[in-house]
Amino acid sequence: MKLDSPKIENVVEKDFFECVKLQEFEEGLFDGALIDREITLEDITIDSCVFKNVNFSNVTFKNVDLIDVVFEKCEFCNKDFDSKRITRVEFKNCKLTGTSMIDSSIKDVNIIECNCSYLNMSGSSINRLMLKDSDFSNASFYYAKIKNFEIDNIKLYKTEFLKVSLIGVDFSTSDICGAIFDMSSLNKIIIDEVQSSYLIGMLGIVIKR
Repeated sequence: MKLDSPKIENVVEKDFFECVKLQEFEEGLFDGALIDREITLEDITIDSCVFKNVNFSNVTFKNVDLIDVVFEKCEFCNKDFDSKRITRVEFKNCKLTGTSMIDSSIKDVNIIECNCSYLNMSGSSINRLMLKDSDFSNASFYYAKIKNFEIDNIKLYKTEFLKVSLIGVDFSTSDICGAIFDMSSLNKIIIDEVQSSYLIGMLGIVIKR
């Protein structure tokens, strides 16, 4: 699957707090910004920006959309992006533990080598989402509308796939032990032979030998 990459061309290094003051984040490079006090970003779109080594623990996001953004080695634990637009965004080696993206529009998003445990995408409209080498334990995709979804080497312990269509999604390179599926989500997924034993046991089926 080919994603549309973030459209980032002419970023320049900017001061994070000056952008907060203006409530404007466009075409900026923020490398190692130290956010040492409580900050609120409200009613803005972060557009065409690159963030590297930024800890957002002190940042509250209120009605913030993400368009054409790259986050590398950043921390977003327990942040709220519910009902937001997240388009052409790349997360590389980030911490997204407990982050909420409920009922959001998620399109052309690439998540690589990230800790996404307890991440919640329930009810979201997802089109072209790629996950690679990441931990999604206890994450939830409950009732998400998923189209074009690709995963590779993902830990899915207690991850919820309930009331979702996963037709054609290849789970064979990922760890599905402990993952939670219902019958509709299991329809036409791709797994390997070892994984089939887990799913048979999960369904309570006993094989007579």
